[in-house]
Amino acid sequence: MGEFNNKRRAVLTGALAPSRDMAICDVGASPLSEPPYQGLLDDGLAHIYGFEPSPEQFAKLDAAKSAHETYFCEAVGLPGARILHVHPAPGFTSLFPLDAAALRSIGKEGWINDKITQVPLNPVTLDTLAELPPLDLLKMDLQGAELEVLRGGISKLSEAVAVVTEVRFHRMYTDEPLFGDLDLELRAQGFKLHKFLFTKSVMMPHEHEDAVVRSRLTSQLLDGDAVYIRDCDLGIALSDDQLIFLALAADSVFESPDLALSCIDHLIARGAAPADLPEEYIAHFRHHQRSKSKEEA
Repeated sequence: MGEFNNKRRAVLTGALAPSRDMAICDVGASPLSEPPYQGLLDDGLAHIYGFEPSPEQFAKLDAAKSAHETYFCEAVGLPGARILHVHPAPGFTSLFPLDAAALRSIGKEGWINDKITQVPLNPVTLDTLAELPPLDLLKMDLQGAELEVLRGGISKLSEAVAVVTEVRFHRMYTDEPLFGDLDLELRAQGFKLHKFLFTKSVMMPHEHEDAVVRSRLTSQLLDGDAVYIRDCDLGIALSDDQLIFLALAADSVFESPDLALSCIDHLIARGAAPADLPEEYIAHFRHHQRSKSKEEA
C-alpha cells in the first residue's frame, strides 16, 4: 500500500511547485502510530508544528526531529488553570475526567483506572503563539479538547484548507463536546464535512455475550476521525498554493484522490499545472480505481 501511495504522491510533487512548505499543525503529536502526513514530511514538502504536553513524550519527539519539525511542550486549549488527567494508557489522557456513568452504559467502565494522575497546567491557544505561522492543515487527537483548539485558533486557521480531527459520538469524558458541537464550530469557520477516515463502534452490554460474536454486534458508534475541507468554490476562492496543499493533503493525508484531481483541474485552468498531470496521476491509481478504457489504452 505504501509503495502505491509513494509513487502516486511523487507524480504530484514532481509537477506542482508551491511557493513554500505546507504548514501542518499536529495537536497531540505523540504518535500511537505513524502520522498520516509522514510522506509529505519525508519528502520535505511540509513543516510540522507539534504540541505535546508530556515532558517525557516531548523530549522523545524533540530529540528525533528533523529540520522540518518544530515541537512545543504545551497543552492547547482555552486559557486558564486546568487539570490534565493522565491515564496509564496514553490514548485516554485528557483535560476532561472519564465519565463513569457514560462508560458504564456501553460496558466500558473498565477503562477507568485507579492509577490516573492529575497534573495542573495552563493551556495555550494557537492564536497567541507568535512562533506558529498561519496553518494549512490542522490535525487533532485530544480526547475531548478539540473544540477548545478550534475556538482558540480562528486566526491561525483562517487560510487553512483542511482539518483532520477526532470526533466523539458517545460521551467518554465528563462535559466533553461531541461530534455535533465540533461540526457546528467548523462550519462556522468555513469548513464542511468531507469524509470519515474511520468510525469505531462498541457492543451494547447485555447478558448474552457468550451466545454472540462480539465483532458482529458492535452497533453503538463511539468515535472516529473526520476530515473537513474548505466550504467554497475551490477554483475561485483558493490561491494556487492552497489548491496545491489541498491536493497534497487529499492524496497523502486523507486518501481522497478525486479531490486531488479536482484541485489539479483548477490549477491547469490557471496554467499552474501541466495539462497531462491528471493522466499521469490516474495511471498510478489502483486497478479498481481506474476505468477499463484507461487500463486498455
